[in-house]
Amino acid sequence: MKRTFLLFFAVLVSIVLAINSTKRILGLRTNSLSVGEAEKQLEKLKQENEALKGELEYKKTDEFVEEEIRNKLGLAREGETVVILPKENDENSKLQTPDSRLGSNWEKWQELFFGS
Repeated sequence: MKRTFLLFFAVLVSIVLAINSTKRILGLRTNSLSVGEAEKQLEKLKQENEALKGELEYKKTDEFVEEEIRNKLGLAREGETVVILPKENDENSKLQTPDSRLGSNWEKWQELFFGS
């Protein structure tokens, strides 16, 4: 009886250890996947950081400052001529096109075929 009790106790302990070991192995696998994803994200952030550092270095240069002055303020170097083209006004474009006249579609067809 003592032997069966020890055997039962040994089997019970081995089952508990097996279940506990399985849980720990699955937990380690999950943590390993999380670490892999975190490393990928870290690498992506490092690349983004390098790109931002490069952009910052470019924006510190005189070339960038000159380009911004030219584009935003419309200034030019000595000897250069600045040409400013007027923007097309929406009202002017409506007046210039014949399809933009007021009236329904059938009135436009009538005018096209029979004139007014």
